[in-house]
Amino acid sequence: MRTPRVIIAAIAFCFMAVLFLAPAAFAAYPDRSLTWILTSAPGGGTDLWGRKLASLMEESLGQKIVLNNMVGAGGATGTAYVWQAKHDGYTFCTVNDSTPNFAVMTGSKELLASNWTPFVAGGSPGVLCVNAASGFKDFTSIFDAAKQQPDKIKVASCAGSVWFTEAAVLGKYCGLPLGNVPIAGTQPAILACVSGETSAVVASIGETADFIKSGKLIPLFVMLAEDYDMSGYGIIPSIIKFLPAYKDYLVLRQYQGFMVPNDTPNDVKAALLKAFEAAMKSPEMAEFRSVQYAVFYNLTGKDALDFAEKSESLSSWLLYDMGLAQHNPEDFGIPKP
Repeated sequence: MRTPRVIIAAIAFCFMAVLFLAPAAFAAYPDRSLTWILTSAPGGGTDLWGRKLASLMEESLGQKIVLNNMVGAGGATGTAYVWQAKHDGYTFCTVNDSTPNFAVMTGSKELLASNWTPFVAGGSPGVLCVNAASGFKDFTSIFDAAKQQPDKIKVASCAGSVWFTEAAVLGKYCGLPLGNVPIAGTQPAILACVSGETSAVVASIGETADFIKSGKLIPLFVMLAEDYDMSGYGIIPSIIKFLPAYKDYLVLRQYQGFMVPNDTPNDVKAALLKAFEAAMKSPEMAEFRSVQYAVFYNLTGKDALDFAEKSESLSSWLLYDMGLAQHNPEDFGIPKP
């Protein structure tokens, strides 16, 4: 039988062990730098939004957020990388208008919206622009040319993004048969148009603004129900004036933010939520919104998940109906919109 002295010594040893191990076992999140996988090439909207949010969230989190651009499969490569990493909140990724397409384009069930917790910041309206040297000055000129030679006039768009879907919808459902050229990244797609590789590009106003103001790109219409008054340029007409059928697809829109896997610890998600909310309320973010010609959505929790799942439903079924999806949305339980 053990003596009381031995028992007391054992208890004391265990107590001291807990004291020494506690800081490591229960360190407050985050206690080291974090990694944000930006799922697009540098320079585009996803890159700009990610860098701005990260710089502001660092203040609340008290740690550096390391940004890593990881392109591929329209953003699915970077997202899959985060899914395979430890779900501890130290590695997270972009959520944007490409995310709803991942399951039907890659066949990965892990990339379904229901498996993630998104934080949705906002986005800029879509616009169709033409190269100023293309000869197209207004909608009528490009419409007549496209009708005479369907798919011959090329329009660039970011592969797998909402801009790719919008460009495809123009020809498939709205009567403007442009040849859709998917390019890895929105900024490279814009540069393809500016350089004359394509005649047109579908992107956001925020991403094309500098080229519009410089006269290199001419905006023909904006993907909104009403005209858009662009500061520094003037009125850009609504697509509905020219292609009324597009009214059924106005819910297609750019959005930017970040997401973590659903099974990330709740206290970690709470810390990220606090940092996100603080960033969205900051004067720096308000200034960024103005510069990017953006609209804030500021969606978190159930609202953000509902938004992501509705976007997934519409986008996945559109791609499938157009024969562009690699997999049937039904196989993933994605409901029809």
